[in-house]
Amino acid sequence: MSTTAAIVHRRAIGGTLNPRHARFVRTSIGFYIPALILALAMLFPFLWMLSIALRPEPEVFVYPPALVPRHFAWRNFLTIWGDPRMKIGLLFWNTLVYATGRTFLQLLLSSMAAFVLARYRFPGRQAVFFLVLATVMIPHEVMIIPLFLLIKHIPFAGGNNWLGIGGGGWLNTFPGLILPGVVSGYSIFFLRQFFLNQSTELEDAGRIDGCTEFGIFWRICLPTAIPALTALGIFSFQFAWGDFIWPLIITNGDHIKTLQVGLAILASNDGTQWSLLMAGSVVATLPLVALFVLLQRFIATGISFGVGK
Repeated sequence: MSTTAAIVHRRAIGGTLNPRHARFVRTSIGFYIPALILALAMLFPFLWMLSIALRPEPEVFVYPPALVPRHFAWRNFLTIWGDPRMKIGLLFWNTLVYATGRTFLQLLLSSMAAFVLARYRFPGRQAVFFLVLATVMIPHEVMIIPLFLLIKHIPFAGGNNWLGIGGGGWLNTFPGLILPGVVSGYSIFFLRQFFLNQSTELEDAGRIDGCTEFGIFWRICLPTAIPALTALGIFSFQFAWGDFIWPLIITNGDHIKTLQVGLAILASNDGTQWSLLMAGSVVATLPLVALFVLLQRFIATGISFGVGK
């Protein structure tokens, strides 16, 4: 029995609460009730999405709306999975490759840059760090057109000549989809803070034993950074999985489209199929929910390790 439950049980059977216990009960109630209300408010959009996904299309516009559908249309999920316009299996695969590749490369490059900025003293180190921080303040929308032109005019790619003219470059390819997002100023900052909080004793011992600098990073520092890398990886994977603007701009072929772009097929000038769209959104959300449930303990641990000097 928890402490709060034991105190309440004691009160119920006629015992008395001392002022310290009474203050503890009031504090617990004052925390958990607002937290429960806030959790329900955040959960409601997901419950409403699931409710719309389980309705027949005519019932979507019934007024007044009800949270529980009158008729459950489970066939919506079968319809969305078998819709030939979407090819949801291919969309899932494309999105998984995009999100996994981008997250892996981002963690690898960011950890290397963060390790250098945290451990080595060299002229201009602070200037480089402030430049990295400055990139965090640039809105993503500002960089879309320059990135698109850069990807389109990659030399010797997609039929381009050495000047980057004549072909499509990396448009409609996984390199063009993944590579522009593998460098993240926030990720470098986050991991730099983690490395600054770590002791250097193991690294010094590794140098005494003859380990190279890359070996120290790969064999000593990187394994100790697993909590921070996991937390950061969850955030990066979630952002890439739900990304819509960049895949929409860089891809126009069915073989390379991601899940979020594919769901947009259900919304057109002829009308939006809301029940199918919500069913597809539920299917697209499930991997993120599963990822969070399995790895949630690493999030708080990684963030707490990343806070420091």
